[in-house]
Amino acid sequence: MFNRSEFIRCFFELGKRFGDISFMESSIESAYAANPLFTPYMQKRALKAIAENYLTEEALKKLLSYSDGSEDDINALRREMKGKRVGIITAGNIPAVGFHDILCTLSTGAKAIVKLSSKDRFLIPLMVNCEFISSWEDAPKLDFLLFSGSNRTKALVLNEFEGIPILARGSRFSLGVLSGEETDEDLRLLAEDMFLYGGLGCRSISLLFLPEGFDIQRIIKASSFMRERLMEMGPYKSNYIRRSAIAKIENMFEHGNFTDGGFFILEEARKSFPPMGVVRYSFYRDISEVDEFCFRNRNSIQKKFTNFGMAQSPAIDDWMDGVNTVWSILEGCGVLRKSNG
Repeated sequence: MFNRSEFIRCFFELGKRFGDISFMESSIESAYAANPLFTPYMQKRALKAIAENYLTEEALKKLLSYSDGSEDDINALRREMKGKRVGIITAGNIPAVGFHDILCTLSTGAKAIVKLSSKDRFLIPLMVNCEFISSWEDAPKLDFLLFSGSNRTKALVLNEFEGIPILARGSRFSLGVLSGEETDEDLRLLAEDMFLYGGLGCRSISLLFLPEGFDIQRIIKASSFMRERLMEMGPYKSNYIRRSAIAKIENMFEHGNFTDGGFFILEEARKSFPPMGVVRYSFYRDISEVDEFCFRNRNSIQKKFTNFGMAQSPAIDDWMDGVNTVWSILEGCGVLRKSNG
């Protein structure tokens, strides 16, 4: 039988170990060698966020509170989940980004069958004891599948696993809305929301809405502390240099509206999904313009932020795409018939 207290104790102890992650140094070095975007600094920031937001007693209890019934009712659900196999195809844009899906799966009592991204295959095996598979052809029959990746890959996965219940997440972006009252410290926090992990996360702010008259040089100045962290990421540095050259040419011929921030490009454009090293912005006269944009793009927006500094530190129940992962697993495996949000 699923032991709720033991589940909480084990993962809480794992979180405490992250206070001194010397036991993971070798894996951190291996991950950086395999993926130059995963600098030791970025990996340690990701592990710190996991420990503080997912692996506390309060967070773990919240994760396990997925039934309004008695403890016996909850145990009955978990007994039904025994033997269920949940496949997890992880993304590789942020260090250990697939850990949340694994934790959610294990919280239901199901078995996690994990296919790690080739870009992020070193950290998670040290964090949780799951059954890892190298090829889906060798996988046993799955009862449910969790997927995170690009829209293109999402379409391929939906086609390949037709007939299996799937929670598939595709490409999304996040935006930040400034009021004009932000302090320099607020803008410093905004810089982390834009540039942590190279800006590759779906929660990373890649589009800014600024009130008319806002001085964008304030954003550039407040972001300067991130320069060293980003320029030690080889692919990011190369992409920035290339984008900087393109911006200069475009501005020269008056084809673009780019501002070079010294390690990133600000492009005035009300468009989503900018390339790495570019943050887009748009001025608004009335907040209704932002509301209209959000409505038109509601199926592509992950989050809209008006307060900054926590974009890459989501709470355990701040579900990706707004869909409760735990309930999706229970429903997909046929244990629950009705969503509880």
